[in-house]
Parts: sequence; structure tokens; C-alpha cells
Amino acid sequence: AALSDDGAYAAVTTVDGAVSVWSVAQREELQRWPATEFGGGARFLRFVDGGRLLLLAGIDYSVEKSAPDEGDMNYFMLRDTRDGTIRRIWTLQGARLTAIAAAADGSVILAGFSNGLMTLFHTRASTRQDYSLHTGKITDIALSPDGSAALSSSVDSTALYWNVDDGTVLQRFSHNNRATVVAADSSFRTGFSSDALDNQRLWDLASGELVAALGHQQRWMYISNARFSATGKHLVLASPSKAVSVWNAINGDRIASWHIDFPVVDAAETRVGDIVSIGSSGIVEVWSRQW
Repeated sequence: AALSDDGAYAAVTTVDGAVSVWSVAQREELQRWPATEFGGGARFLRFVDGGRLLLLAGIDYSVEKSAPDEGDMNYFMLRDTRDGTIRRIWTLQGARLTAIAAAADGSVILAGFSNGLMTLFHTRASTRQDYSLHTGKITDIALSPDGSAALSSSVDSTALYWNVDDGTVLQRFSHNNRATVVAADSSFRTGFSSDALDNQRLWDLASGELVAALGHQQRWMYISNARFSATGKHLVLASPSKAVSVWNAINGDRIASWHIDFPVVDAAETRVGDIVSIGSSGIVEVWSRQW
């Protein structure tokens, strides 16, 4: 399940493997695509271009391996949420896909894999670049709106801020455990990284300095997804511990939080400041601004 950056659209994978796209405000299903069009269920869903496109990715189980060690057939698809048109589809065989991100207009897609490698796809030019910057499985990726910079996390206990053009690592942020989630504001000035324990940190990406460490009242608050608001002033965290929280991205103070009846997969702040969450069950909830 996934939300657009402004919480206006939601996408879920149904029990039969289909992908359903919804308008949150109108409570209306816009598209439904059967699993047979993907060769299996879509493991990753990411909205692109303000919700006008949806990036779907996963393993194409319809492709049989000729040998056990041949590797997975990972597929990537860009699809129009308005008329369902498939804009682009491509495949890559090898290690299992574990993370994915896209530039704002969908022209660049960055994928991370279980072997620690990352691959950049230029969707319009049909070219790709490979990067070997981490020593373990990639757990999350954030890509700048123009596709020029990236923030990635890995089980190697690091989050890296790096230049997409040549793969130069600009900053290295170390954790004491596997790094699990990363995010950055739209200007890519402030970054966020979280690990498998209870360490969530805000960083100045240019200087590498720590901006703030988030203080949770509950220990072991695992984070499933992080997203900055459009203004960059707020950080919205979704947690499988059945919680959604909003934080001040300047000083790391908690602003608001909600406890929910099911694990939360994604959350976002709307243009008017409300919070939208989507759970593992596919249920979408909207929380009115209280601050």
C-alpha cells in the first residue's frame, strides 16, 4: 500500500493480487489492474508526477528460472492513474528487489537490491547505471525530485547521501544497527534516517551535522515509512506498531501522534495540514489537523 506525497491518492494490493488506485478525497476507485498484468503481485508501489503516474515493481513469477541460482526476474512498470495506460515497462534479472524510488516526473528510477547494489534507470533514454556503495541489502531509498541526488540505507548500518551522476558519496551517516528507513525534504537539505532499534535522526545533508534525534516515549518504535511535508517543516512517520506521528523537522520535537488498530504502512500530510494514513489492511484514515 502507498500514498501520494500529498495524501490525495492511495494504492493498495488486493487479496487477489490486483492493484487498486483510489482518490482519497472522493473515496472513489480510479483504476483496478489485475495481477495477471504483472506476472504476480506488485510488491512496491510509488506515486509519481503528483499522483498522475504509479510505479509498480516486484518479481515476475510467470518467468521460469532455467537454473536455481539464476536470480529473480524483477519487473518495473510506470502506469497512468487516469486512464490506466502503461507508459513504460522493463525487467532486470538478478538479486531480489528490496527498495525503489523515483524522480518527481518519473524520468529516473532508482532501485536497490538484496546484494547491496543499486541501479538507476533513465526511463526515457532506456539506459542504466549501477552503483556499489553499500556492503549489505538495501532497505530504503530517497531520490531528489530532479533525480540528481539520493539517500540510501542498508543493513550495513549506514545511510549514504550521494551524487547520482557519478556515485560519489557526499555524506555517511552511521547507526549502531541496520539502517531501515530514509527520507529527505523536497529541497534535499534535510534528511532522515532510522535504524532497527529506536534511533531516528534528522541530518543536515550538506554539512553532515546532526540536526536532532527524535525522542520516543515508547522504545523500539520501528518505522515503516517516513515522509516530509511539502513545506519541509514536518516529518510524518508511519509505524507497524500501530501508530502515526508528526514531528518538527527543525528541532525534532513531537507535534502529534495517533494510535491505530492496525499496523501503518504509509502516512502523509495533505496540503491543508491533515494527516492521511494507510494500514496493512488497506484502510485509509484522515486525521484532522490539531496543532
